[in-house]
Amino acid sequence: MITLASVIDQFQDDFLSEYQNRLRPNQISALHAIKRCRTQMSPVMQVNCADCDYQTFVPHSCGHRNCPHCQHHDCQQWIERQVQRQVPADYFMNTFTLPAQLRALAKQHPRLVYGMMFDCAWATLQSFSKNDKQLRGDPGAITVLHTH
Repeated sequence: MITLASVIDQFQDDFLSEYQNRLRPNQISALHAIKRCRTQMSPVMQVNCADCDYQTFVPHSCGHRNCPHCQHHDCQQWIERQVQRQVPADYFMNTFTLPAQLRALAKQHPRLVYGMMFDCAWATLQSFSKNDKQLRGDPGAITVLHTH
């Protein structure tokens, strides 16, 4: 099975020579963390069997939020919590897309731009629900930022 770490290991030098000036420091640190995750390059933990003398060393995971190894379990737990929170009602997915003209600004100031986008999207959904008298109650939302 091909892992993301093996792809990074194989192509990192070429990738960085081409794109390093476009990457933010957190993206570069993500590459390094994922590459080292659960390998001989990461710290290890000694595990001993209580019934026999067997012992082994297990590499630590990186814990990085973008690492597929580390976040799979957390992601599954998040999904299970969301399913348990569902109320017996119809659900709709609404997608709000940042206009292409604002993408450069979002790259420079992601927290500000995406925060404003979520605020505007939420205000729009609230205004729609207030304008429709057949809707009873207040809307709720779970927002997810999906970037490419």
